[in-house]
Amino acid sequence: RIQPRREMVKVSAHGVVFILVLLWSALIGSIALISPSLILLFLPFEATRRVYRMWTGFVAQQWFTIATFLLERWCKVRIVLSGDELPKGEEALVVCNHRTRIDWMFMWCLCLRLGILDTMKIVLKDSLKSWPAFGWAMQSFMFVFLARDKSKDLQHMEDVLSYHTSNHHPLSLVLFPEGTDLSPTNMERSNAYAAQNKLPKYKYVLHPKVVGWSRSVALLRDTCTAVYEVTIAYHDFEEGKRTSEASLLAARYPKEVHLHVQRHKMALLPEAPAELEQWCRRSFQLREKRLQQFYTGPRKFGPEVPAPLSQEELERAWRNCLLFWLAGSVVSGLALLLLVGWAWTLTAALVWVILTRLGGADAIELRMHGEQGLYRTLLNKGPAEPQKKLN
Repeated sequence: RIQPRREMVKVSAHGVVFILVLLWSALIGSIALISPSLILLFLPFEATRRVYRMWTGFVAQQWFTIATFLLERWCKVRIVLSGDELPKGEEALVVCNHRTRIDWMFMWCLCLRLGILDTMKIVLKDSLKSWPAFGWAMQSFMFVFLARDKSKDLQHMEDVLSYHTSNHHPLSLVLFPEGTDLSPTNMERSNAYAAQNKLPKYKYVLHPKVVGWSRSVALLRDTCTAVYEVTIAYHDFEEGKRTSEASLLAARYPKEVHLHVQRHKMALLPEAPAELEQWCRRSFQLREKRLQQFYTGPRKFGPEVPAPLSQEELERAWRNCLLFWLAGSVVSGLALLLLVGWAWTLTAALVWVILTRLGGADAIELRMHGEQGLYRTLLNKGPAEPQKKLN
């Protein structure tokens, strides 16, 4: 039987530099910056836990900022915002459609402009946790990793989000309710689900998985003041071909990424789970119409709106993060000239592999410091009350 030939992945020097800089900064972040702080996870003190969470949050902010710089300056992707004018630094549940496997990278660009990059958490596939460097860092950032097993995922989401809110640190959650990207296979599955449940068939979105969305709203209702309904659309490098990891490697970047954001007050959302689920379904019906108008019309959602973060603040954030990673690169490079530098690198990598086998740094943090964690139980502390926000 003759097997179809696979299309070879094209590689461009420009794309390789983009990926290598992301990888190098992720290695510095996980090996040189975060690894020394892992010891704080195993200390039974609230102060050391807070220091660990603040430090990893700072590293996360710097890494996501360098990624946005590369996307917008090196790759020359233009970010276009439309919709509602938004406040700066507002804690929000950011809900977006999932056209490509790298949509979350452009959520970094959005969150930077919103002033919430340091508080951003993303819901991701559990398999990403085991990626060297990238996955190790995301473990320490305490992202929400889901195994696509509803019986386990809902409880895990509740554990992680409750832990975040009990930290008394700001939190903004990025959620893709479709759960996967707009590939032909996923579109067939979505249409089959629609036919089975007498729902309309979509072309530009998938039918959302509404239970996780509903649970997220219930868990974040007291801490997030708004829901940001985001619709993402692309001016692709080649029309009709979605951006992917391979296209980034080939330097086939999207020309423009359009982000249409509508703000909804959290207090005005329904409280009943069934009503929340229906709200989400209607939201994706509207996205389908909006995206159809985008791709068959003028290729824009509407008038461009200014970002909460000014262009001057954006440039300053990029300059500061470049200095941060330059200093980290110099120190790390000098350390690798010595035997002790290589010994530390290999030891830290081994520690990350072991932690990942044990469930990840995020799971260990929950076991040590979560509401049902070892230290909270030993010290007879009750669950911390989350700070409530005015809507």
